[in-house]
Amino acid sequence: MKKIIYLSFSLLLTTLLLECKETNTDFSPGAGDTRITGTWRLVERLFQVNVNTTAYDSVFVKGYYKIDSTLVNGKYIKDSVLVKDHYVRDTIQITKSVDVISRYPGSRPQTITFNTDGKLTANGDSMSYYFPIKYYRVDTTYPDSLGINFYIYTNRANVYFQQGLRFKGDTLMFLPRCERPCYSKFVRAN
Repeated sequence: MKKIIYLSFSLLLTTLLLECKETNTDFSPGAGDTRITGTWRLVERLFQVNVNTTAYDSVFVKGYYKIDSTLVNGKYIKDSVLVKDHYVRDTIQITKSVDVISRYPGSRPQTITFNTDGKLTANGDSMSYYFPIKYYRVDTTYPDSLGINFYIYTNRANVYFQQGLRFKGDTLMFLPRCERPCYSKFVRAN
């Protein structure tokens, strides 16, 4: 009787696990603002780069007497040793952040395309940051400061992160959160 119950339970559990499938993998947040739809070409980026430099310094050490002790025949003998004047060399690693502006020519276009259904595609070597992002939505919660939510599909969940967004004519700027000013500037591709 126990075997029949265990067998029935095992079959039920196996059936439930086999039927457990993701029914709808489609996720479409929609554009949220029609001004962004279309293809945009990257023309300029301002970002920070860490620059490492090495500095060398020497410090003068005045001579002094150092008390030394040694063990001789089971007894400690104290003695003083003269340490002469000398220089001690020190190496200092300096890391500083420098602003870099990169400009991208139209001959090798770096593009990002925003579809009306909320899907996003990026092309070009410098656009690798946007490759894992499949969806977007313009966040119009605050009319005076637009934002764009980029959605990354991970572990069967769409997780978003936000960047600032600014339109000026046919120019689009992403304003990511940085310690200092940074941006990515795009123009509408024809």
